[in-house]
Amino acid sequence: MVKQVAEGVLIHRSESLQNNTVVVHGGDGVPLVDAGFTGPETTCLANDLRELGRPVVAGFSTHPDWDHVLWHAELGDAPRYGTARCAADTREDRTGPRVRGGPA
Repeated sequence: MVKQVAEGVLIHRSESLQNNTVVVHGGDGVPLVDAGFTGPETTCLANDLRELGRPVVAGFSTHPDWDHVLWHAELGDAPRYGTARCAADTREDRTGPRVRGGPA
């Protein structure tokens, strides 16, 4: 469930991971910061935003940990952003030896 923490700023706290997605009210919708959660938690966040009438217009990842770069179809097909290092690290994680069955 989203909770207001400042004017125009909401958070959704992950029960399982104990981290937050930050939701900032914008003119056409909301950008999300660090939206990576489990499926049920992301569904809850998406439902809360639908109830508020706030479509997701962008996603931002502050760093490349998996719980910050994940996305879910329930959040829509908004563009997603991160630093160049975040993108490079995530790309490496997706194509590196651990993904192909190599050592962890």
